[in-house]
Amino acid sequence: MTMKLRNRLLALTCLLLFLTLGGLILLTTGPRKPFAVILFVADNINPACLTAARIYSGGGDSKLQLEEFPNTALCRNASSDFSVPDTAAAATEIASGGKVPNGKLCVDASGAKLPSLLETASLKGRSTALITTGVLSSPSVAAFYAKTADPSNLKEIQQQFCAHPPFDMTIGFSGDLELTTNSFTKETQLIRSPGDLESFPFWKRNPVAVQLPERSSKDSATAEESDSLSDLVRIAIRRLQLNGKGYLLVVDDPGIGAAAASNDGEKMLLRIAAFDKAVATARRYAGEKAMIVVTGRENIGGLRLNGHPFLHDKGVAVIALNNLGYPSLCWSTGPGYAVESSQEGKTKKSPPGILTQPSAYLTPKGIPTAGDVLATGIGQGTERIHGFLDLSDIHRIVSEAL
Repeated sequence: MTMKLRNRLLALTCLLLFLTLGGLILLTTGPRKPFAVILFVADNINPACLTAARIYSGGGDSKLQLEEFPNTALCRNASSDFSVPDTAAAATEIASGGKVPNGKLCVDASGAKLPSLLETASLKGRSTALITTGVLSSPSVAAFYAKTADPSNLKEIQQQFCAHPPFDMTIGFSGDLELTTNSFTKETQLIRSPGDLESFPFWKRNPVAVQLPERSSKDSATAEESDSLSDLVRIAIRRLQLNGKGYLLVVDDPGIGAAAASNDGEKMLLRIAAFDKAVATARRYAGEKAMIVVTGRENIGGLRLNGHPFLHDKGVAVIALNNLGYPSLCWSTGPGYAVESSQEGKTKKSPPGILTQPSAYLTPKGIPTAGDVLATGIGQGTERIHGFLDLSDIHRIVSEAL
């Protein structure tokens, strides 16, 4: 070996060494994006409803899991044409970051289609999953895969869902979408029962579409029901974490808003407690370095908890008539709720039932109310969740973490 060749080899070795060291320093000192990004979305995530849920669940000195999150903001949720949004417009702002008119789903006033967070995450190589406790055709969840000026067009929603590049996991309940094995590409596995979902090998890489049996309204507020969302979150995280590039999990719970629309305060508070439990499950299984964001979407019904309940009162003691004889829970709008309502045909006015929840203005269902929604987060990047924001800011914070 000549002296000239040896010097060249020595220089090349030093160059490779410096490049390797530089790369290691960049990886260890530069800002790294979180491996796990999880977004929880629901209605009535506001101070009044969270306070009522906390007191109902454990008394005035208890805490929800959400209250452990260090970063919190109040978010404006107006659409592009109304100060109070509908579900489609509010869900679109969270999913795509764009303000659209009420009644539009990821389509702005000019007709342009807006990409969703899950679509962005998939393009960046992350695994993706979408969980809803409702039907997959609901605007609250369809905002993450559909683009339409008519969210009520279920045929179009189904076509877009089946034609959409599959997420790694999609979980919802039976409803308007009629899914069969022929609805998807051959690589997509369709699952229809909780047992099959639990036993499905989580290491298999083919996409999974889960359509679970529709739950009866009679049993929808039981303790067993409240555990199901936590189980779905656990199963999804177990599957998603196999991707070395990370993942995005979106969890939607329209059941809280549905209970509020029917003025069933106890059911709504139970759903908030189940939602909070699912957040705790996400923290436990995703790890301390995960980015978890919880945000409200819209406010429905206008619930208020009245009076002076004792510090350790909880459960039915909080929602029943208090010792002064007036209702503990009241609504702004809706049909009202009275377990012991008088029978039809009686002309004599009956005293209110012990679990009566009156509505200030009777309507067939509770309607949306004006008010900022709460957003809270933990993990890298969520320190920007503070003060007063727009829902589009929550979208931007999550998008920049992908």
